[in-house]
Order: sequence, then C-alpha cells, then structure tokens
Amino acid sequence: MSAVNGNEELIAIGNIIEERKHDSARAMKENEQESEQAEVVRAELFQLFADGLKYGKDATFPNITEWGKRIGRLAIEHGVQLEQSLLGTTTFRTYVWDMLEDVFRENQFSSQTVFQVARIIDPLLDQAVYAYSTSFIYAYKDELDEAHDEFLKLSAPVVPVLDGIAILPIIGSVDEKRAFYLMDTTLQEATQKQLNYLFIDLSGVTIVDTMVANSIHNIIQSLELIGVKAILSGIRPEVAHTMVSLGINFSDIQTYNSLQQALSMHAFDQ
Repeated sequence: MSAVNGNEELIAIGNIIEERKHDSARAMKENEQESEQAEVVRAELFQLFADGLKYGKDATFPNITEWGKRIGRLAIEHGVQLEQSLLGTTTFRTYVWDMLEDVFRENQFSSQTVFQVARIIDPLLDQAVYAYSTSFIYAYKDELDEAHDEFLKLSAPVVPVLDGIAILPIIGSVDEKRAFYLMDTTLQEATQKQLNYLFIDLSGVTIVDTMVANSIHNIIQSLELIGVKAILSGIRPEVAHTMVSLGINFSDIQTYNSLQQALSMHAFDQ
C-alpha cells in the first residue's frame, strides 16, 4: 500500500506506532501478565493501526477484519473465553490512547490531527472486535456441531455378543439428526459385522413420540432388506402404550420386556 492520506502528521504518527509496536506490545504483555503469543497478536494490531493512519481507514478495513477472524479462531483453539477477551478490549483501548497521548505530547501535533486519529483508530478497533467476536462465535458453533456429531456416532453402538448377533442399546432422547445417525450407523455395522440378528434395546429411551417410533420402525424394515432380523427389547408399559396410541404397527416384530429375556429366548439358541 502507498500513503494516500495527504496528511503528514497522520503518516508521522503511523510511523511512530510502527516503530514502537513491539515495545508497546511487550509492555502491555508484562503489565497484563499475558503470554508471548498475546504479545505477537498485540504487535500485529498496532501495525494495523499504523497502516490505518498511513494508508487510510478504508484501505485497512479488510486487513483488520481478516486479523479479527484469524484471532477469533485462534482463541477457540486455545480455550480462551469470549467474555474474557471482550473485557480485555477496554483495557487495550485505554492503553492505546494512553500511548497516543504520549505521542501527541512529545510531538505537539495539532488538535485537528488528534480528532482525525480518533476517527481512524476507534473504528478500526471496533471492527477488529466485531470480526473477532463473529469468528469466535462461528468457530465455537462449529466445535459444538463437531462434538455433537461425534456424540451421535458414539450414541449408536452396535455391540457384538455372539457370531452374527449384536445389540443396539438406544439411550436418551432421539431427535431427527440422531435418528439419521442411528439408521446410517446401524445398517453399516450390520453389514460389516455380517449380522443375522440385532437386538434393539429401548430400556434407556426416555420419550417416544411419532418421530421416534417411526424411526425405530424404519430401522427394523431397513435391516430386513439386508437380511437382518431385528428384535425389540426393554419396552416399558408406558412406551408400549404410546406406540399403540400413535398407531405404529409393531405386530409383526418380536418384542420383549427386557434384553435378558430377549437374549435367553433367541441368542443362545442359535
């Protein structure tokens, strides 16, 4: 970038900030007892402020936005709390303006230049905070989604008990996304393990609604298409009543009160 302000004082202040960026970042790190990485991040931000004064606020906006996004993602990776970061923004803003006050006093810049600096530095810092916060939230959401996906994968364990026989214990609530994972994982595991029988245990299912009942029924029908016989166990009276009231037909499916009962009737006779 080339200087486009046409204001020699702004450019001069930008040069001073650039010259002092490492010393300023190091001093703040020591005062706030921050890490070495925080010092590097602060120095980068000081450089962006210098660029804003030397080359113009608009020219620097894209770079400071990218900086905020990158640091937001980095914060998630290092377990930094968003609230902690935002509280630190006030401290940083105060530190920047204390530094600038020293610069103004040392060089006797005009009051007009002071106001011009404020109109550049404050919007740049606000944009950095906005980009950081937005990136942090999106990265945090992505981590939650990934963790949820991993949980869903682990929440559909097909456990072999004998050759060709396995158990699928379903525990907790079943939403639409989990129902998809149950279907997908169950069919893949049944094929890979060359199952003949799969005992689906519902003793840990807390709520059965139309979606849950239909999902279980669809899993059973899909298993039949690949040659696996599904047997239901652990159906509590209130769950059975709900299934009947929902009009889901399980009359062609073998059901048992407990997994132990189902295994004793089938698995050990194979």
